[in-house]
Amino acid sequence: MSEMNPHSEISFSDTGADYERKVKENMQNPISSVYNNLLDLGIEDVDHHNQQKYIRITNFVTINTFLGSLVYLVLAVLWDNWSFFMGVFALTGVSVSILFMNAYGKVNLSRFTYLFGVNMIVFMNALMVGPSARMESFFVVATVTPFLMYDLKQLVIIAAGLLVPVVFLYSYDVLTPFFSAYYLPIENQYILEKVGLVMQIVLTVASVYQLVRVSEKAEKDLEASNAQMQLQTAELRRSNSDLEQFAYIISHDLKAPVRNISSFMNLLVHKHADQLNPEAREFVNYSHTGAKRLERLIDDVLAYCRIGTNLPKPVPVNVNDVINTIRFELRDRLSSSNATININRELPVVSNVHASLIYHIFQNLISNGLKFNRSENPVVDVSWTNSLNFYTFSIRDNGIGISKEYSTTIFQMFKRLHNEQEYDGTGIGLAICKKIVEYYHGEVWFESEENKGTTFYITIRKF
Repeated sequence: MSEMNPHSEISFSDTGADYERKVKENMQNPISSVYNNLLDLGIEDVDHHNQQKYIRITNFVTINTFLGSLVYLVLAVLWDNWSFFMGVFALTGVSVSILFMNAYGKVNLSRFTYLFGVNMIVFMNALMVGPSARMESFFVVATVTPFLMYDLKQLVIIAAGLLVPVVFLYSYDVLTPFFSAYYLPIENQYILEKVGLVMQIVLTVASVYQLVRVSEKAEKDLEASNAQMQLQTAELRRSNSDLEQFAYIISHDLKAPVRNISSFMNLLVHKHADQLNPEAREFVNYSHTGAKRLERLIDDVLAYCRIGTNLPKPVPVNVNDVINTIRFELRDRLSSSNATININRELPVVSNVHASLIYHIFQNLISNGLKFNRSENPVVDVSWTNSLNFYTFSIRDNGIGISKEYSTTIFQMFKRLHNEQEYDGTGIGLAICKKIVEYYHGEVWFESEENKGTTFYITIRKF
């Protein structure tokens, strides 16, 4: 009885087709299983189905070359010809090394090794065997190989692969006389001619058949991948619709009672303050403060959920205007705390963004620089640098700083480094900034030293 494949377990939930397929896999001959595993060497490192096809073809041709070299090794042993043996042994070693290269993801190197290394060894063997064996005819097969291993779009590589056997063919007659001392007996050369002819036909037909078979499989895999992508797209649309519905419920059904609680608590204090003892008044204040904080929390969660949905068309945004708007909105805080917001040079105009989202990033980071600051003169410096694809902005403050232990968690939702009595907030602001920056394919990070200040860096793609 053949061994069961441990990687293919049958469950009662399988459909009839799945059950039949897995039964066939479990009944698979171990030799066939090894062969299929060899064919798939290297494809796990390549996502593109078309490239996987050419890697499988490379493995297939290499396996056949290896099997053919074993035939020649047997003949070399039977004829007790060590010069021929060493040449064929080198061909066997190169074939094995190509499979190892694919196994370790060196797929381009493996194909180059086959097109050059295998052809070179076959050429040297052909020179040492003798002209009657007509081993140089293997280079006719070699002219087909580049078309099997590379996409037709890669014409330069295919042309280089064709040039190698052509050069060997033209140089064969010139170099043959220099290797006459190694010639096999004439009867052995005739045997190699017959064996070589059969192997050439088998290798060519099998390789073309494998190309057609693998191409069909690649097309089926691509169709299945596209179908899966369509399902995922449909699921994403459904999830977005659910998210929008969730946001609607929060904004209308949840915020309304929270506002009512806050309003009635406010009325209670104003109309009946003289009837409340100090303890009752303190409880009412706690309730009112909690309701206000819950309302801010709902607003922040809504802002986080709505990033990237129902946005208008992106436009160029002048970051100077954004900073000036923030300065105007924070003018009372700046004046009362003797704080300043500095720009080291004129800020750029960022294309294909949304003014509201860019505003939110800078407003949050600048406000945090002023809020988490015990300096007598809080300062926030905004600067930027220019690279090929990105603008990199830095927002530096002279505040209390951030401990290094929070470097990986500070951008998580609801992550607060201080209690609410010290600094108010919901713990969502930096998570929103991170999500907006990543929406524009950028990154956000910070550098900080406790009690000396923090610098946040954000990158925004130019295009």
